[in-house]
Amino acid sequence: MISFLETPDARLEAEKMTSAIIDSGSISFPPSAEYPAACLKEETMLSVLIAKPKSSNEVKILRGFSGSIGELYTVPGYVQPCFSVSERKRIIAQNDERIHELTERIDNGEDELKSEREKLTNESISSLSSLYRFRCWNGKDIGLPEKAPWGTGDCAGLKCINTALRKNWEIIGLAEFRIKNGKPEFHAPCEARCGLLLPSMLGLDFIYADSSIAVINKKEGMLSVPGRGEDKKDSASFRFHTLFPSSPAECNCHRLDMDTSGLLVLAFTRDAKRTLSMAFENHEVRKEYEALLEGVIKEERGIIDIPIRLDVDNRPYQIADYEHGKKAITEWKRLGVEVIDGKKYTRVRFFPHTGRTHQLRVHSALTGHPIKGDRLYGTRQEGERLMLHSALIEFRHPATGECMVFTSPSPF
Repeated sequence: MISFLETPDARLEAEKMTSAIIDSGSISFPPSAEYPAACLKEETMLSVLIAKPKSSNEVKILRGFSGSIGELYTVPGYVQPCFSVSERKRIIAQNDERIHELTERIDNGEDELKSEREKLTNESISSLSSLYRFRCWNGKDIGLPEKAPWGTGDCAGLKCINTALRKNWEIIGLAEFRIKNGKPEFHAPCEARCGLLLPSMLGLDFIYADSSIAVINKKEGMLSVPGRGEDKKDSASFRFHTLFPSSPAECNCHRLDMDTSGLLVLAFTRDAKRTLSMAFENHEVRKEYEALLEGVIKEERGIIDIPIRLDVDNRPYQIADYEHGKKAITEWKRLGVEVIDGKKYTRVRFFPHTGRTHQLRVHSALTGHPIKGDRLYGTRQEGERLMLHSALIEFRHPATGECMVFTSPSPF
């Protein structure tokens, strides 16, 4: 489940919004008898988003609701839906009368008309789906993913995020809730619908975010930090700082190889960045990785203790060096043997005790079992990825001291 910037300030704004609706008896802002609170269904999700223009510190409040309220898609004081309401009405009007006529005749026994009704209904749904447009972190728009569940793009929080991105505002906090027994009942953005759009809209797959830190699921092939040259600027930290320019320009607390996927921690504040960077440096962060290694490993577990260093004559390769290398220790556990395209591979769990560059890749190769898809230390087939994934990370929250544990299932 995604937990995205549900800050104390956002929850407070949700409580204020709830009280205003109950006290005024109206859902609109400002209150109006044309929009009575009685039309608000118990299952309707509401949202409040705190934002600010990237050029100032002026606080902005956006409100949203899921789907429609009654038959209304626009209500004063709330953000617009992610489609043109006038175009929606036009599309529905094209086939609506004929669909209702066919339904009446089918109800009277003319079953042969079902295929025509289904065709018209599908045409309307396809046309309605094509109306949705969502703003992304880089200023570009996308539509609905193929075969997205009905209702995707109608969630309250997603509407607010879409509006904030269109206005080029920085998101400060977000709370999604239902009003239950006179109080807000908070919920995280849904995986089934919001989870299909938010990674593309935000440019990053957020697993968790609060006012101090964010944890993302980095894709294989994405740099953690910008490389040298304009063509290597795009990276997790670049996208994060573009979304949240109040964050440090160097917001990464650690790094993952470009070819490695999985959990990456980023910081919203300099204090959080400093504290977590020190925790990584002092080996106070527990990390686990999952990998597929070439060949069969019979042992159940073991420890690899081989110092490594950069091969200065062949960058970026790392090599074993017992005299000048840095200490590098990797604990591992066998999870099982798998057969892929007729070849045997061993799935392992890595528990690194140190965090040297390419450590897991080098150690695997030095034991004669390189990671599947490793273009540097093994072999990679065309279109193949490195089968290495950051699957677990545990650390103390830099602001609260709370023990934070995040997991990410292996994508391979």
